Amino acid sequence: MTTKEKTQICVVFEGFLLKQNSKKTKLLKKRNKSWKKRYFKLTTSQLHYSKSNGSKILGSLNLQQYRCFQKEGITDRFVLRLFKPKHKSLFLEFESTEQMKQWNKRIQKAISDCNEEISIKKDKVQRLNDMHFVKYGWLLKKGCKGIFKSKWKKRFFILKRNDQTLYYLKSEQFQGKATGSIDLKNIMSITETTFNDEPYGLKIALYSSKRVYQIAANSQSELESWKITLQQFSPNAYM
Repeated sequence: MTTKEKTQICVVFEGFLLKQNSKKTKLLKKRNKSWKKRYFKLTTSQLHYSKSNGSKILGSLNLQQYRCFQKEGITDRFVLRLFKPKHKSLFLEFESTEQMKQWNKRIQKAISDCNEEISIKKDKVQRLNDMHFVKYGWLLKKGCKGIFKSKWKKRFFILKRNDQTLYYLKSEQFQGKATGSIDLKNIMSITETTFNDEPYGLKIALYSSKRVYQIAANSQSELESWKITLQQFSPNAYM
């Protein structure tokens, strides 16, 4: 192990274990050459292994979004399985139930701490999004051209802060390019209405064209929330 590796690793538990990597969910009842004895070091977020204590790290497992559970259906063996979708499973074998419980407890805590960290980061991103956007969410929008004129399409609407424009997209990912947009300064009226197939509707009329945008929400409360917000940011619309 290099000096750099030593400084990066803060070990919370360690020791020799038997390991097997497999894409299959089934575990061989009898040991074969695929089982290797390795020295494992568990940190707060990763599981490292090498041939011996102090030797070069052969592999590492980032524990984010992993699950750890006891492998059932095997007699006289104490095995844990670390599983993550679309990844190889890692099987760990222990000398006793007590040793397995000790490792399982610490691995479960490391996994829990990793997932909690992910959740905190997502919350921070969400708060940053809230700072940049006044309002956003999924609504239905009726097409206005050609064969799509009478069809409702699901669109993700975004009203950006300090930008009097209502954008709509096919997905939640806003990367500077929208499917379409409505200039809020050009809105003449915002009228609550009921469509034949959608009861919670809005009609948005513009000064510059005869086009009327038809939008529908999932509920009355959602409809009113969008209507009030759009009216607040449409300076030239009459109520």
